[in-house]
Amino acid sequence: MGIPVRFFHYLLMALLTVATVISIQAVGVVLVSAMLIIPAAAAYLLTDRLPLMIALSALFGVLSGVLGAFVSFLGPSLPTGPFMVVAGATLFTAAYVFSPRYGVLVRFVRRVRKRRRVAIENILKSIYHALERAESGAARIDDIADARAETPDVVRRHLRPALRRGFVTVEGEAVRLTDTGETRAERVVRNHRLWELYLTKEAEIASDHVHEDAEEIEHVLGEDIVRQLERQLDYPDTDPHGRRIPGVQTSSAGEGSA
Repeated sequence: MGIPVRFFHYLLMALLTVATVISIQAVGVVLVSAMLIIPAAAAYLLTDRLPLMIALSALFGVLSGVLGAFVSFLGPSLPTGPFMVVAGATLFTAAYVFSPRYGVLVRFVRRVRKRRRVAIENILKSIYHALERAESGAARIDDIADARAETPDVVRRHLRPALRRGFVTVEGEAVRLTDTGETRAERVVRNHRLWELYLTKEAEIASDHVHEDAEEIEHVLGEDIVRQLERQLDYPDTDPHGRRIPGVQTSSAGEGSA
């Protein structure tokens, strides 16, 4: 039969209206607004599960009241209501900053990590491209710098994180990919070229208009999406520009894994 959503919606609105009218007369609009909004907003930042969200909201409301009352006991001129609001705002600020999923700090750290990962993948991709053009098994820093429109010093700076993680080796002006680095570079290049091919075949976009979009999407394509692209494009060997697509499964391997 399910839950009568409309009934509970209007019941909640009626109870909220009654509680608000009575509370405004007793404690004022500021405290009522704060206690209605702050605990629920703080709980919303910490979980997506409704039962837990309700429990946390109630807990934050109780803590705000207890902390506000405690502070007001510390001095005769310290009002309870405003300090309840301050306590609630403090709890909300802590949730806003330190929430493990939506917190400002977590999002900042996530953005920094993503920026570093993308920078490493871009330099590995540049090395891979240089190795495709090179006749030897090493790419020269000057060639990488020319392709990226950067100075050799800037390229060396970009190489340091990849070097620390064991993705590359540098001997003088020669740069080589390690096995791990080559696998990582091939994955990025594969994603880039597969997406270019997908846009030209399925979206019918001209081949000279797909590069910029592929530059963005290459870093976020998951393996499941890549496998779907490979099947949809019939396990291609080359991209729209005739370059080899590395790491694409064969049709027999794809069917076997499925």
